Amino acid sequence: MDEVHIMIALLVSGFILLAIGFSQREHDWSLWLTSLGLVSMFAPLMFRLYLGFS
Repeated sequence: MDEVHIMIALLVSGFILLAIGFSQREHDWSLWLTSLGLVSMFAPLMFRLYLGFS
């Protein structure tokens, strides 16, 4: 896969995790799902830094 496709996949998966976690916020597991979505939203930034420095 191209780098752009990988970044788009990471962003879309982050949006989905954030949406599911926020919509189910009365459950205990939603905090973890929202946190995982937030981390995956920062993954493209780390991926671009990795590509830039390598």
